[in-house]
This record gives sequence, structure tokens and C-alpha cells, in this order.
Amino acid sequence: MTEISTKKPFCVTIGAIELYCEKMTMSAETDVIVNPTVVGTPVRTNKCRKLTRLSFSGRVYNKDKPMIMAGLINNQNGSENLEIIYRNLRFVNCIITGFSATDGGEDFIELTINAATGATVYFIN
Repeated sequence: MTEISTKKPFCVTIGAIELYCEKMTMSAETDVIVNPTVVGTPVRTNKCRKLTRLSFSGRVYNKDKPMIMAGLINNQNGSENLEIIYRNLRFVNCIITGFSATDGGEDFIELTINAATGATVYFIN
């Protein structure tokens, strides 16, 4: 018989908000600049590391006024130098690039927060 395991959401601190994260994605790319030589062979002449993109989806609880959290993240949209802590990772100098909030009439809202950082990711013991 196969056992079904249930994962409990991890609490993520994003600025002043505690999000019980059910899904997190992280991606980063580097632009590579290539120029041809005289004989036409490609040569890498430069590279540029782009920002690391982060996305956190989950629930934010506030028993009395859950939509206040959507207002709070709206006011932080575009804010810089935020710190995000997810599991054993610490992201510094983050900027919130967008969000979406869904209110289902419960004591929580479903919230997705998108952020970006160019800083080094730190590991917390």
C-alpha cells in the first residue's frame, strides 16, 4: 500500500509579512555575449548574470482583517532592500516585482509574491 505524505507549508518571512508557502520557484539566467572571429568561429566575449527571480505562493493569515495583508504587500510593491528567508536560504537586497491576492472569505488570503535579487544567496544553519 502506498502512503500519502502531506507536506505542511513553510513559513516565509518577506519583509513584514509571514506567508505560509505552499509553492516556491527560483530561477536565474546569464546572458552570454558571443562575437565572431575573422574566420567566423564564435568567441565568448562577455557575460552578464541577470537577477535571480523568486516566486512564493501560499496563505497569509489575519483572523480579523485578512485583506490588510494584501494592502501591505501592495504598499511594498517595488520596495527595495527587503530580506526574504525561506527554509535555510536567506535572500537580501530583494525587490518585490509583483503580487496577486485572492480572498475567498476565510480568515486568510491566498497570496503570490514575485521578487528578484542580484545578491548572493546565503545559507542559514
